[in-house]
Amino acid sequence: MIKFSSLDWSKTLSVVQGSQGEVRTIGADFYENKDGRFDEIIKLWIDAGYTTNKVEWINFYPGKHFDKNIENLFAQEVSLNPIRSWISCVRPGKSAPWHQDIDDDLEIYQSKGDLKKYTCNINHPSHGQVFMIDKQCYYMEPRTKIIEWPDYMSWHGASNCGFENHYLYHFLGYR
Repeated sequence: MIKFSSLDWSKTLSVVQGSQGEVRTIGADFYENKDGRFDEIIKLWIDAGYTTNKVEWINFYPGKHFDKNIENLFAQEVSLNPIRSWISCVRPGKSAPWHQDIDDDLEIYQSKGDLKKYTCNINHPSHGQVFMIDKQCYYMEPRTKIIEWPDYMSWHGASNCGFENHYLYHFLGYR
């Protein structure tokens, strides 16, 4: 695991906390899903009993909600060319159930080269906040710990049964 501490995550979080972000939940407000790629996953959640009062996370994007330079600095740290990044927030009592990150531009990303995905814990460890990728569970991870995903399309999820918002920085890049 890599630790990336050269960014002032406290400053970034204060900027993000002062903005609305883009809420993701089950229903019409769930991303654009232009071609229905996410329909199967949404059906899995509904069939499992998830509802809009359980499923929710908020995404924040560079250049819109926080400084775009963070993406470039992170790309340098992991020696990749950036494709996209975002900060996610799972509020207390909410979850981002098991899913893959499906994007309408996936084929464009794949054409660029060898894709790699990373997640960085950007808030201080807090009880009740968990993030999972494939068979790995991350709990009480130190701030700035960078997790390399086994595959950029790995299934993953997050849940917050704690008392504070859970913030993660996600990065997709290529070699």
